[in-house]
Amino acid sequence: MNKSQIELLIQIAETGSFTKAGEHVHMTQPAVSRTVASIEAQLGTKLIKRDKKNGLFFTEVGEQVLVILRKIMSEFHKVDELVAAERGLEIGKVHVGVYRTAYTRFLPKIIRTMEEQYPGLEIKLWEGTIDQIKKWLRTECVDVGIITSTDQEFDTIALAEDQLIVLLPANHPLATQQTVSILDLKEQSILMGKDGVEKHIYSLFEEHDLIPKVRFQMEQLETGISMVQEGLGVTITTKQSIGTLPDHVIYRELIPKAFRNIQLAVRNKKDTSKATDAFIQTALMLFNPDTLEK
Repeated sequence: MNKSQIELLIQIAETGSFTKAGEHVHMTQPAVSRTVASIEAQLGTKLIKRDKKNGLFFTEVGEQVLVILRKIMSEFHKVDELVAAERGLEIGKVHVGVYRTAYTRFLPKIIRTMEEQYPGLEIKLWEGTIDQIKKWLRTECVDVGIITSTDQEFDTIALAEDQLIVLLPANHPLATQQTVSILDLKEQSILMGKDGVEKHIYSLFEEHDLIPKVRFQMEQLETGISMVQEGLGVTITTKQSIGTLPDHVIYRELIPKAFRNIQLAVRNKKDTSKATDAFIQTALMLFNPDTLEK
């Protein structure tokens, strides 16, 4: 396979569409189909299948081939970066995996700063759950991810701390307190999110030999906030997550103080591209300058 064929297969995986992938590489849909058929004939195996239930998807061997192709494309990008650097230019592309809060909390400032300092660098964002981001790192869909736990599987760099808080109805009896403890919550109806904070919550309750009384579980924090507003319970989240709260919903700091650690994660710090390094250094400069590499 040549570089353009490799890029085409990666674009098909990222867009989930022959037509959209063709637009990225300036090919018509029929030309994309012919190219894929030619690649599969050369390899002697199917890489991509379609069905009514799942639409377009890569086969098991296709997924394995994609991991290798992404590595190859990454090396192509490094060559381009080296040649550009020799000419005094900064070019490249960095794929970034982010969870929802990080998307709004960190990315706008990082992107604006990078566009000012590195106008030739392109940032592509992948938004998902923490587990999805880890999978994307594993399969090299993304070059760097923002995750909320130190993971020995990856090289990580501390970016920020995010303090846990309790959201309450403004007329709740605990609202008269300056802080809320885990013991205060032992009889409360808990509205439990599924955004990664729940692991910290269960650990905190377990440390005090308590089990949270979970009334509802929600995929989105906004759902929990609406339920708090209606007096259906309280929820525990982080300061960085909440933005502007609606009327009649307040927050109190949780005691003992607890924090969710936010990390930048890469597969291997020694093998990152110049574009990825630029993203990491920009993020650290803006949010955790103490960890900047000298």
